[in-house]
Amino acid sequence: MAVRMKHGGLPEGQHINVADISVAAYERMGWTVVDNDAAPTTTPAAATSRRRTAEENN
Repeated sequence: MAVRMKHGGLPEGQHINVADISVAAYERMGWTVVDNDAAPTTTPAAATSRRRTAEENN
């Protein structure tokens, strides 16, 4: 999903689309989210590890 962002150094109305996974990095560089509804609010939990069989544990 893409998130629209703006920067103070650009003319008003000139926005870029950024992948939602990159929003935090762009915010550290001074960019702000234009549409707050599109900003990720939480990071999804990592997948749990699968149960290993007895053969794999040996």
